[in-house]
Amino acid sequence: MTKNKEQNRPELVSTIVQSYMELFIAMQFNAVSHWLMLELTFAQARALFILAARKELTVSQLAKLLGVGNPTASILVQKLVERGLVTRTEHPTDRRHTVIRLSPKGAEIGAGRREAREKQWQRWLSNLGNDELSALARGLSALTNVVKKETEQLTQQALDSEPVPAN
Repeated sequence: MTKNKEQNRPELVSTIVQSYMELFIAMQFNAVSHWLMLELTFAQARALFILAARKELTVSQLAKLLGVGNPTASILVQKLVERGLVTRTEHPTDRRHTVIRLSPKGAEIGAGRREAREKQWQRWLSNLGNDELSALARGLSALTNVVKKETEQLTQQALDSEPVPAN
């Protein structure tokens, strides 16, 4: 991408989006075999990702974040509990709610994938020069800040109608 300085903003955005899509496909290709070995459904994998990010949720909160009904989320959680990937406990102050968290086994699976992704990124980044690394670090930090703010807003909107369980 040597013509960066010549590209206008829409062209730069388009170039970045296309590069990201190629990178995303490469990353997904490398991750697919891992998730296929676990024989998780897409919904189960999404639930695990959400729990890894949020640490604990009620079944109702998970349902909202997944965009499914409470009965569907409950069945999904039950399948993950049966596989030893999620734990389910009674809410400490409201017995009507069940709190779900990753089990040690569920957390270990996520950690294993994280280590593999980190090694993959180390390999890729080792091929960049210092100027490229500095520019990428600045750009990714800026984008991460935007994504975090938007994600926090969207998550809060989804969860506003239900209290977050106490620790």
